[in-house]
Amino acid sequence: MTPTHGNACVRASMNAIVARAPKAHTVLLSLLLAACGSPAATVRTDPAPSPLPEPRYERPAADRPRAYVAPGASLTIPVMGIRPEQLRDSYEDPRGGARLHHAIDIMAPAGSPVVAAADGSILKLRTGGNGGITIYQIAPDGRTLYYYAHLQRYAAGMREGLPIQRGQVIAYVGDTGNAGAGNYHLHFSVGRLTDPRRWWESENTNPYPLLAGDYARARVATGGR
Repeated sequence: MTPTHGNACVRASMNAIVARAPKAHTVLLSLLLAACGSPAATVRTDPAPSPLPEPRYERPAADRPRAYVAPGASLTIPVMGIRPEQLRDSYEDPRGGARLHHAIDIMAPAGSPVVAAADGSILKLRTGGNGGITIYQIAPDGRTLYYYAHLQRYAAGMREGLPIQRGQVIAYVGDTGNAGAGNYHLHFSVGRLTDPRRWWESENTNPYPLLAGDYARARVATGGR
């Protein structure tokens, strides 16, 4: 078919548009860059990272062992279920010859749970001798010593160096050592170490008022009645 004049005009117009298209594209790109800014000039405004929270090593309060502390007392009674009125002040009772009892005996049925009187850690686990099966617990101050003796057995998982919490079950009442067969009780003492390396030597203090609190003071005020 022979081309007509109209077809030639159409082709000419189309060629002109195509020729101008690269220029239009360049103009449009320039306008977009001017509106949005050059990538090299873009400034990051990301917020600074939040500081990480301080680590917490203390067990949440809801998970801490339940520990009974008598009114006015500073230590938990270390036998579960024993109340302050059941305690007897046997500190400095004679124990043969000139020897005095630098502890108190807490009478309880065999196998009664023994609990930590305060927070601290297991310093020593010992068996044999007058105390039988025993636990030496050191307080966080590194000087205060709690001693549990005549135990039937240790609670599961007890080991030297283990951190323990007030009210945590650490052992069970027994009659080992020189307690006497069937004389089930916990021998409990509180001492102050002058040299932590000599853990077997401590200056003892009467634990009765530390355990009985207001009840102990009331007994003193009434002459022990």
